Amino acid sequence: MKINWEVFSSGINVALLGLAGVFTVLILFYIITKLLLYFCNKFDKENSNPDNV
Repeated sequence: MKINWEVFSSGINVALLGLAGVFTVLILFYIITKLLLYFCNKFDKENSNPDNV
């Protein structure tokens, strides 16, 4: 069995790009979730006193 190193190298590159894409999406999801929690808590504290109507 003879390995075509060009095809093998292309496969490794595609696998690395896919893995980088997965980690990029996970990092973006984490950042967006943290930002949403920050803004939700910030607006909740501002509106927590019902006497300021």
